[in-house]
Amino acid sequence: MKPPKSAVRFLIFFLKQELQEEVLGDLEEQFHLNVKRGSLLKAKFKYWLQVLNYLRPFAVKNFSTPQIYTPMIKHNFKVSYRTLLKNKMYSLINIGGLAIGLTVSLFIGLWIHDEYSYNQNHEHYDQIVQVMRKDITPDQIYVNTSLTGGIGVELAEKYPNYFKHIAMTFFRSESQLLIKEENIYKEMGYFFQSDITHILTLEMVEGTREALQNPSNIIISESLAEKIFGNKRAIGETLSLNSDTELIVQGIYEDLPDNSTFGDAGFFASQALFYNEQNPYVWDNYNMRIYAQLQPNIDVSEASSVIKDLMVPYRDVDDDPRELFLLPMKDWYLNSEFANGVRVTSQQVEFIRLFGIIGIFILLIACINFMNLNTAQFQKRGKEVGVRKTMGSLRGQVASQFLMESFLYSIGAFIISLLLLYLFLPSFNDFAGKEIGFEWKNPLFWASGIGLSLLVAVLAGSYPAIFLSSFNPIEAIKGKLNKGGKSERFRQILVVFQFTISIVLIIGTITIHQQINYAKDRPVGYQQDRLVTLTGSSELYRNRDVLRMELINSGVIEDVAFANYPLNNTLGNNDGFRLPGAMNDLPVTFNTVFVSPEYGETTKWELVEGRSFSRERGDESSSIIVSESAVEGMGLDNPIGQEIIASSSFNGDRLTIIGVVKDMIKGSPFQKPVPLMLFSTTNPLRYMFIRIKPGIPLSNGIAEIRETFKEVVPSHPFEYDFADDQYLTKFRSEERIGTLATLFSGLAILISCLGLFGLSAFMVTQRIKEIGIRKVLGASIVNLWLLLSKDFGRLVVSACLIAIPISYYYIEKWLQNYEYHIPIYWWMFVIGIASCILVTMLTVSYHSIKASLANPVESLKSE
Repeated sequence: MKPPKSAVRFLIFFLKQELQEEVLGDLEEQFHLNVKRGSLLKAKFKYWLQVLNYLRPFAVKNFSTPQIYTPMIKHNFKVSYRTLLKNKMYSLINIGGLAIGLTVSLFIGLWIHDEYSYNQNHEHYDQIVQVMRKDITPDQIYVNTSLTGGIGVELAEKYPNYFKHIAMTFFRSESQLLIKEENIYKEMGYFFQSDITHILTLEMVEGTREALQNPSNIIISESLAEKIFGNKRAIGETLSLNSDTELIVQGIYEDLPDNSTFGDAGFFASQALFYNEQNPYVWDNYNMRIYAQLQPNIDVSEASSVIKDLMVPYRDVDDDPRELFLLPMKDWYLNSEFANGVRVTSQQVEFIRLFGIIGIFILLIACINFMNLNTAQFQKRGKEVGVRKTMGSLRGQVASQFLMESFLYSIGAFIISLLLLYLFLPSFNDFAGKEIGFEWKNPLFWASGIGLSLLVAVLAGSYPAIFLSSFNPIEAIKGKLNKGGKSERFRQILVVFQFTISIVLIIGTITIHQQINYAKDRPVGYQQDRLVTLTGSSELYRNRDVLRMELINSGVIEDVAFANYPLNNTLGNNDGFRLPGAMNDLPVTFNTVFVSPEYGETTKWELVEGRSFSRERGDESSSIIVSESAVEGMGLDNPIGQEIIASSSFNGDRLTIIGVVKDMIKGSPFQKPVPLMLFSTTNPLRYMFIRIKPGIPLSNGIAEIRETFKEVVPSHPFEYDFADDQYLTKFRSEERIGTLATLFSGLAILISCLGLFGLSAFMVTQRIKEIGIRKVLGASIVNLWLLLSKDFGRLVVSACLIAIPISYYYIEKWLQNYEYHIPIYWWMFVIGIASCILVTMLTVSYHSIKASLANPVESLKSE
């Protein structure tokens, strides 16, 4: 019978150290007398009363000024340092594992910080908004960013108390050609109303923000100015835009950060270059995006409610209602996805959460390695603990020694992680598509890094400190410790946890790559190979027919076509179409594209039924070709010859379906195809498509096209892309995620294997005499390998069984984000599990085989 432990702990907590031994002895003696005189319950109650009686000023510690025992700290540091040098292999494994875990966490932390700091470079970040619209149908609420010019004019004229600045830009943004003498530069640029320079924070290096008030001016980024003009002065110089318009450089601004909505902007020019800014008051053409800066102290929700019904007077009574609202800049990047009018978690936020969890787990795996390797050595460290306690060390003092070791390892790991971060940050930026810098001047970076390393020290060192400091000194000195059972089971649980996470990461990585390849192999509805695409100019428009004939007559070109939109996007969406006799519009939004009659032969679309457009048939402006998804959306069984009444944007004409083509994947390859409607026209079109004949080397074909351009349209630069290369850019985001997932999975396996390597080495050392005896008695190398490896094999198999349902659940959930996705294949789990088992066995086998091959005479020698 002993005094209540909780009372003893409480007494030790508040009682002065010099009184503890005497008071604890007296109270224990009195406790045993009380037990003899009465019941155990009464004795415990009296013991608590006596403990509480010592809550007096003379007996209570001084908590306000805790003493720091500098000599003890120095002693602990020296012992820890010597222990680190003495056990070099275990020290390298511990420091290496922690360093990799910290490095991964720092990389992921910088990546997450970069994601969440999107657009925060702008001075009026909290006041900048984008105007959005909701299309409310009986079945669905659609959120769109495309607006009419009339909305921008109304907002500026009617609500000056709410909006300080308003700027409209074209809905379509694309790369433009800037030409200086013989040099051609393909740059991303934006055509805005002049107030955009006040809404966005453009730090002007030269010139003024007011430059865009003159439509003949252009402002360019600092990097573009250096690329075009070098060390020469750029202000006042002239640039040709697409060989059509001469613009004067009147401003140079610092490059916007990569993590910014307009971070790719090489230049800003006036919207008035292509749009009559004096008369943008239209309500039937949704070709604008509108950005604004709110007046100070104006709430976003308040302004949204004010402009909500702005469009009502300009819509027919029978039309589905449309509402406006404002999306603050802080939500543009991570919180701009909607489903049925309600904001939903974006895929980018899901990726942030995913990698945040991966970073935590990898750090945990590194900490688990540390715990396992330190607690596995309990027999070796037991005598050290016994001697310390015998010499008068309290358990807390012994624990502080082991915590000091943990801090020493963590500090070393943090220094190495900083070096790795510096060395591999450029490569990480390439993988992640970022421009993250090593923020060594940022106090937050250092505070986070040091705080993380200290947390790791406490997390990794607390359990070994508690476990090792709990030994009975007499048993520890005699070598009769019996801590193997519980500690062994705990180590096994930690190893299973490590490999469960690693297997889940491997299977997830395989799934990501399979999903990407599945979408890449998806039929796109046209032939991408040997198809050249380029952007035209006014000169090319004027000479398009001559250019087409010259290219075909060259003998290397199969056909040439034009369209008003590229192949790889879904710009130009319209609704308002209806069937003859129907009262309501079709519940379908069509991607409407104008093409030249040769478009089908050039792109080699797959015609399902009907016919293609034909120049020989004359004017076919009232004929249309639709895709299979468009037919499905219209609910037509026999579409050929069916008439459709166009929307007001197309003057309400009657259109006749003459052909149906396979769905062309113009939008996301992971989503359902957008319903497509194609119109034939002989009018000038912006985008040109050239198909090189089969059998002609691409280099020869490109050279021939370039020469023809020089002859027919000499002032138009020949800047081209291949259609298949453009299509592959759609996979860039997913491929980056797949690359990072592969990297992190590999590092998780590496850290786990480092721990296994150390544990197996320790296990073999502990059983070296047993191995020698077995070998003398005739055990084969295979038998000894099986003996030493089977325990780890069981642990990894257990991890596999746990990882399978976890992987299946999260993979299925992730795949639901894609309308077009793979099934969950059984072999992905087999590969993930087999690869993990293989790597584990190879890691463990090194020490097992080495011990099996060793001379048993050496291992059986008496010490």
